[in-house]
Amino acid sequence: MLKVRGLAAVLAAVPLVVAVPLAGAVAGPVSAREAPKPPKKEAPKPRKKEKRRVVLRTDAPERDVAPGGTYAWSFAVTPKGGKRAARAVFRATLPASLEFVHGRGCEADGRKVACELGKVKPGEKVRGAFRAKVSARAVPRREIAVRGAVTWGKARDTAAFPVVRVAAASRVEAATL
Repeated sequence: MLKVRGLAAVLAAVPLVVAVPLAGAVAGPVSAREAPKPPKKEAPKPRKKEKRRVVLRTDAPERDVAPGGTYAWSFAVTPKGGKRAARAVFRATLPASLEFVHGRGCEADGRKVACELGKVKPGEKVRGAFRAKVSARAVPRREIAVRGAVTWGKARDTAAFPVVRVAAASRVEAATL
């Protein structure tokens, strides 16, 4: 029986001999070169600059317009982002049924209207308007659609004015307007 016990003791010791060197290898590298580096502290991310943009809001006469009548189309411009003021310009091309009359800071070249709004700071709201006369030949019940655009530095936005309809007035009523 002693032989069996001795053989069993030798066989039982073999896994321990193999396991001890492996445990040292798993514990970590021995040299300083192979030592793991501590995790780097992440630098705070720089704040992104808010992109410069401009917002255009438009308004038109609330009721039907009469042929031969003069009405106002108003707009508001609000620049956003950035730190510097920039030049703002509003532009619109009028349909054949409208003729430019006047507007503060506005000029017309044919049907093209341009309103100079000056230097505008970010967050500052600038309002403007132009007046236009409805053609005496405007067709009753026809819709009049105007689209405007504003530039503020390199930023640009476009918006349609609310659509208005030409009133269905008799020739006598139109002549008195």
